[in-house]
Amino acid sequence: MESDETFGLTRAEMSRSRPVIVQWAMGSAKPSQVIWTTMGVVVIVAESVIQLLQSHGFTGWSHYEVSVHDKQGQRVPGYSGLAITGRCGKIDYSRTIQVPRIRPAGIFPIGKGLYFDEDSWDGSDLFMPSDPKFGYKFMVDAVKKAFERAKIRNVHFTSLDQFEVQVMDLK
Repeated sequence: MESDETFGLTRAEMSRSRPVIVQWAMGSAKPSQVIWTTMGVVVIVAESVIQLLQSHGFTGWSHYEVSVHDKQGQRVPGYSGLAITGRCGKIDYSRTIQVPRIRPAGIFPIGKGLYFDEDSWDGSDLFMPSDPKFGYKFMVDAVKKAFERAKIRNVHFTSLDQFEVQVMDLK
């Protein structure tokens, strides 16, 4: 699959007539509820995650058909690709602050904070920036708390004011 297609599927801007084939690349013996892929922005979720999003009435998402295969090539049923339909405006790096970060080779600046114009957000519970070159996926706190209560594994949440970006991205 081409990167344009993976972005298009994840951003719910395109569809496929056939399932996306997902071949196991690394990790534990059994897939977790959230599978991150080597295709970057693509996120595969278990049926339990789809049911969680549906049961809470969360907005800003849809899903598409995938075919997950384990390390032996056997199909693992019960997964879908997560597509984010909600949107906010472009990332506003002017609000990101530079802070020093200690690395083995010395002290280097990083950008801290990922912001967008709040008035540009469509109000969806799951959303992405309108700029198609970014694969950032955002969710409101209620979604995060629902994931935590349900003990959804293999997902990490970072508050936008704590998110770190490379200084070169700020230019």
